[in-house]
Amino acid sequence: MRARTRRSLPIAVGLALLVVLAGCTGGDAPYEGAPSAEQVEQSHEEALRDAGSFTYNQTVTVNASIVEVTSNTTAAVELDPDAYHLQSETGEGRFEVYAPADDRPYVRSQFGDTITYERADNESVPNASRFVTPPVSDLSSSFDFTANGTTEVDGTTTYVYEANLSTLNESAVGPVGESLAEAEATNATVTVYVRSDGLVKRLDYEFVVEGFGSPARLSLTLTYEDVGSTTVDEPSWLEEARTATN
Repeated sequence: MRARTRRSLPIAVGLALLVVLAGCTGGDAPYEGAPSAEQVEQSHEEALRDAGSFTYNQTVTVNASIVEVTSNTTAAVELDPDAYHLQSETGEGRFEVYAPADDRPYVRSQFGDTITYERADNESVPNASRFVTPPVSDLSSSFDFTANGTTEVDGTTTYVYEANLSTLNESAVGPVGESLAEAEATNATVTVYVRSDGLVKRLDYEFVVEGFGSPARLSLTLTYEDVGSTTVDEPSWLEEARTATN
């Protein structure tokens, strides 16, 4: 395999879509009973910042007659000071971002046998704080946000919130991409699993959409794991990246 540097960061656009930006800090968690949509929007970020670290996981799957692809992304995140290590894999392509505290991120891309390293501008890839914002934009207006029982997620009791096509609007499809807003979605379901302090532990989206030659099923799962116990370690390729980008 060979290593080289490039000036452009074409993968950065995809990185910007990994996290849905919404919400604000605040709230009076933990709450008595199931949090409301407004409480979740206020308290998800606050709960993560109080914990100081977490692991963000995302899986996106597209199944259609012309394409079947799954993308898996995980990011170990620390918030004081901000640092993270993101790893994403789709088919034969793989990329990683290591963003140490108070330094420019390193980007490693691998396609087949070709490996490239780059130093990214901080503005071109997400910073650690971008991962803490609630993973649903404007919960209260996206769908009827009503708890429907409880279940265990990652060893934690969570309230379960469910929505279907009849209560879903365009703003709820953001994590799957703006292109879905123009598609004709059917059989759409959204399930959100929320801790008693408002932290979103898991989010599941599933849609059937037109526009791919035949109906395509798209699904997205987000989880927040190891909250308060995640550490960001230097990747094994860091010295190689330093040499390649000097």
